[in-house]
Amino acid sequence: MRLPLKMWLYCRAGRWLPFLRIRPPEIDRSAVFVLRPGRNSLLKWEKRPSGDVLLTVPQNERAGFVTRTLARWMNVPPERYVELDEVGGFVWELCDGNHTIDAIVQKTSRQFKMNRREAEVSVTMFLQMLHERNFIGFYRKVKKA
Repeated sequence: MRLPLKMWLYCRAGRWLPFLRIRPPEIDRSAVFVLRPGRNSLLKWEKRPSGDVLLTVPQNERAGFVTRTLARWMNVPPERYVELDEVGGFVWELCDGNHTIDAIVQKTSRQFKMNRREAEVSVTMFLQMLHERNFIGFYRKVKKA
């Protein structure tokens, strides 16, 4: 989850200026586990027979004129590839918007024979990393009135 710029600055500047020290907001654990991760529609992915998943991430699509020109001049490829291992590929497949984080943790712990805490830590850290790289987004399912 991203912090607003002002909060981020206070958290960073608080290292050296104690009077500005503000801790990031505490997020309720139960509120996080009902979120549903959804994949970025710009990414292409394919599952390999070994269980690995290969993500194709487009680059330079929304770049400005100068950036595109420099990228062309320096031979920057139009896309990059990210390979996820078996566990990462399993979690990536479950990030379809239908599964909550809690359901993903449960399925991962059953599939790879981990205890609940190990699966919870690894899945949440992995989802956080995917979110920071804009590979996935989180949303709450809204109940119809």
